[in-house]
Amino acid sequence: MGTSMGGYGALLLGEKCPSTVRAVAAISPAIWTSYAQARDANSGAYASPAEFAACDAVTHAAALDGTPVRVASGIDDPFHPGVLALARALPPDADVVISKGCHPGPFFASQQAPSLVFLSRHLTAPSS
Repeated sequence: MGTSMGGYGALLLGEKCPSTVRAVAAISPAIWTSYAQARDANSGAYASPAEFAACDAVTHAAALDGTPVRVASGIDDPFHPGVLALARALPPDADVVISKGCHPGPFFASQQAPSLVFLSRHLTAPSS
């Protein structure tokens, strides 16, 4: 489970290490839709376009097939367009929650308990 960049990291870990990760919950994940967008927001976010492509959570979302995923985003979150692109790319059984909210602490806090409940259902179930 992660929030903002940690949410992106949780998704990336699930995509890159599917045999290690049993479930992913991402709250307001920091999802950029292009290298240029990432560079405009944070010039040090990725070293190169190739690194962005290798770590693009949207492009590699199909790798989460078979992994339970919950993503929560507020409609006023600056990463909301990226989350919508991610939602379209995720496997159809992903739990995507879009609600009122932005990117600050109150939205994060409102999504912690539901995300933990989601994870607990999947982490306590027998593995297949």
